[in-house]
Amino acid sequence: MRKFVFIALVGLMLLSAVSASGYHIYTEIVEKSQFFDEAGSLTGSSVEIVNEIRRRLDDTTEIEIKQWADAYNTLMVKDDAILFSASLTEERKDLFKWAGPILRKTWSFFVRKDSGIVIHSMEDAKALKRMGTITEDAREQYLLLNGFQNTVGETDYLRNVQKLHDGEVDAIIESPVSFYANCVRGGLNPDDFQEAFVVRETDLYIAFSKNFPEAVYLNWRNTLEGMYEDGTFETIYRKWYPDTTLPVFTIVE
Repeated sequence: MRKFVFIALVGLMLLSAVSASGYHIYTEIVEKSQFFDEAGSLTGSSVEIVNEIRRRLDDTTEIEIKQWADAYNTLMVKDDAILFSASLTEERKDLFKWAGPILRKTWSFFVRKDSGIVIHSMEDAKALKRMGTITEDAREQYLLLNGFQNTVGETDYLRNVQKLHDGEVDAIIESPVSFYANCVRGGLNPDDFQEAFVVRETDLYIAFSKNFPEAVYLNWRNTLEGMYEDGTFETIYRKWYPDTTLPVFTIVE
């Protein structure tokens, strides 16, 4: 018991030390997981989960908004960065430390209804001239690894949808929830588009720099696990996604 208490105290001391020296928590703006409400406050399913972890750890580190590519590249080269929500793929698994999942998403190809484009397979999508993606996003990485040579990278999700609307790309790969939310946010009619092909489902996590301090990382991961066990995670998740499958807490080795 004394040994356990000692380890816990050391972990909390390390947490305080790192927080005092200022590690960074990054996220991007994506409906419904991370976005600004009408009052200008950062909210969303993943933001609520991360804020509850911070509350339980008495962590005052502020969440910083970055474009995805900038945040992802920072995570790659710095030892003091946290990023959410990040898709866990085989290609990324050994690049970072992981806590989660905190979100489950579907990846789909979207097209304009009046385009006449039909996608029945990945090969059909490869044959298109221009596939809209988000630079350094897991979906873009997935397409590149699967032989796509037609990707057109963008840094902004709303701009990506606008490019599809304007015919600058033939299709985009997105998640249905965020795609249709961005249509509304951009003043576009969701009925002008259709989900042409479901690519896959994926779980999203909180990602930590590969050399992020282990004790602090474990505090975050264990706190999230506790939220799963006491029902807090489900309460938050069901608030935002009442009809979807609940993620299952997983320790990523």
